Amino acid sequence: MRLDQLTFFIAAAESGSISGAARRVHLAQPAFSAHIKALEQDLGVTLFLRSTRGVSLTAAGKRLYNGATALFRHVEQVRQETLSTGNEPSGDVRIVLAGSLAPLLAGRVFFDVQRAYPEIRLSILDLLRVSGENLVTARLVDFGLLPNAATLAGAASEAVLSQELYLVGRTLPGAEIPFRELHRYPLVMGGRHNQLRIDLENTAAQGGYRINVVSEQDSLSIYRSIIMQGEFYTVVPYSAYVTDIESGRLTAARIVEPTVERTVSLVWHAHSDLSVAARAVMDRLRANLAETIRSNSLRGRLL
Repeated sequence: MRLDQLTFFIAAAESGSISGAARRVHLAQPAFSAHIKALEQDLGVTLFLRSTRGVSLTAAGKRLYNGATALFRHVEQVRQETLSTGNEPSGDVRIVLAGSLAPLLAGRVFFDVQRAYPEIRLSILDLLRVSGENLVTARLVDFGLLPNAATLAGAASEAVLSQELYLVGRTLPGAEIPFRELHRYPLVMGGRHNQLRIDLENTAAQGGYRINVVSEQDSLSIYRSIIMQGEFYTVVPYSAYVTDIESGRLTAARIVEPTVERTVSLVWHAHSDLSVAARAVMDRLRANLAETIRSNSLRGRLL
């Protein structure tokens, strides 16, 4: 498996067409196809499903694509580090933020980094926990700010924030709700592998309580759409819908007796050193977390 073959493979995966990818890399189509075929023979797997409409990745192809793009990202980081003059951090940095924190932090961090380090090109992704963890372990991002990540295999982490959970819906009777009363509210939450739901159900079991999940979804925006249209509710950190809550479109009640907290951590690949630029962005993210808590824009406790 050669690097030029991986370059051609990535081009085909992103183009969805062998002929289009061949044009993209300025190579005759027969020669391009021969490289792809040689790569498949070398690996002993089929990488593409071929049809009259083009090509799409097989399961093995998707795994190779993730690994290959991560490899080339790392090569580019090494190049940038080598060429660095030692003055200002520079280069591409890609991070992922927990979906519930991105609305508050993404813009702040983006412009803060732009002001402090104009030579850094920052890309920010906004994803749920499982997707974010996959990006970290596949080296497709430099680091993430993710919940409940301390036990993630193949990753190093630093706990930075604790957030209490709230019941959120269009109408609620007060600012707090005892855990034992949650069963009265039909909930929209993630599936049974969603860590927040697991934590909530474990707390319920320990207290002899129950919760009433009536719809399983995997997107904060879908939760919001459903609870805005009907008498459904969800359980999230306050930051997930802070704009809607403070504008009066939604209401939030802190869960008490007991309170339920989640831990948010900085997470990066255990066996990859962060670049100078990535470390600089991480420092600015820490500073912005602290500032949003001091200003009461973010409800939480620094760890």
